[in-house]
Amino acid sequence: MRYAYLEAVVDAIQVAMSDNDPNVPEGNPLYEMQIPVRWGDMDSLGHVNNAMYFRYFETVRMEWFEKLGELPPGTFDDGIVIVDNHAEYLQPVVCPATAVVRMGGHSPRRSSFISTYTLTVDGTLTTRGQARIVWVNNRDMKSTPLPPHIRQLVDTEKG
Repeated sequence: MRYAYLEAVVDAIQVAMSDNDPNVPEGNPLYEMQIPVRWGDMDSLGHVNNAMYFRYFETVRMEWFEKLGELPPGTFDDGIVIVDNHAEYLQPVVCPATAVVRMGGHSPRRSSFISTYTLTVDGTLTTRGQARIVWVNNRDMKSTPLPPHIRQLVDTEKG
């Protein structure tokens, strides 16, 4: 089955992300990766530019999407768009560093769900974020129902 690998990865991530860990994003754990902070990620104030955090979130989201077998974007009938993005900056991040970005998901609707993110450096939570991801038909750019395997991954109400 196409999603057997993903289910094994998600199970491993859920074990690694303890519910008692304050660095875990809200919802069901979906993905985690390390991202090196580059010199060019910083702005003139000497810390990572606010726009880069959205790039980090996008990087983890797209790698997760790739593991689902849904990439490259635009080559399948369905895809995703982000309709709302938010970040809460708790502490500045400076180069050099390795950011651990974790992604969770919850609140599935007919065609969307909330993705949540935490970014930590050396075990310290520096940033929280979230985005509403909407599943769309790539031809007409209209929302389409969430695929069942995505709904299952983000449904926090499942028994």
